[in-house]
Amino acid sequence: MVVSSELRANAREALKGKWGKAALLTLFYSLITFAITFLLNLVPFIGPIVQLLINLPISFGFLVMFIKLRRDEEVNYTDFLSIGFSYFGKVWGVFGNMLLKMIVPVVLVIIFVAIFMVGVGGSIYGMAMLSMYNTHASSSAGFGGLAIVGFIGYIASIIYAIVKGYLYSLSYYVLYDNPDMSGKEIVQTSEDMMRGNRWSFFWLGLTFIGWVILSMFTLYIGLLWLIPYIMVSFVCFYEALAGDRPSTKPTENSDNNPVVGE
Repeated sequence: MVVSSELRANAREALKGKWGKAALLTLFYSLITFAITFLLNLVPFIGPIVQLLINLPISFGFLVMFIKLRRDEEVNYTDFLSIGFSYFGKVWGVFGNMLLKMIVPVVLVIIFVAIFMVGVGGSIYGMAMLSMYNTHASSSAGFGGLAIVGFIGYIASIIYAIVKGYLYSLSYYVLYDNPDMSGKEIVQTSEDMMRGNRWSFFWLGLTFIGWVILSMFTLYIGLLWLIPYIMVSFVCFYEALAGDRPSTKPTENSDNNPVVGE
């Protein structure tokens, strides 16, 4: 069993002698993406669409830089651009398959939002009629109950979506190691690896909360070092589940996956 403290220790070991470069990689990424966003926002209509299309591949490129850094591979400061665009179609293919897996929770969120809005709207209308015409309040109370059901259902469906979404957290790590796999296989592989390990991944992220708070006192400059620490820790988490294998294929029985916990 690999514990969170060991994953963080592995990340620190991997970053030894590279903290400065890791911080500069984060700075270059932040500055360049800010410049791209600023310039594209100046272009009406087309700019935001282009920004939406390129943001995901560029973020994937940023992730890959830290995978390469963890593995002592050569990394240049603008690699996130070349890597992101070279994987452009694959990245969106994986995202599309993730979206298909998330159809049920997304539909539930939409349904309960609609129920909540109908309930609130009906309650407001009923209260207005009550005050104006002194009509019976039962219809307003009924809509109020509908609004409560909608709100509770919305919260429950959001939690369901988050919990289910964690199954696909490793999809882009798998993509980098297995570029020849289909998007469907990649997403399924992440699901297989994450079953029984979602809480561990959530907890690993939670352990950095204190550092995030402390970074506020540095005017968030400390994030230049904290973000690489977090990113490499997540890479270590992925590699612990993958067993450091160069190829990770979907398995029919995911019960044999290693368990990562606190």
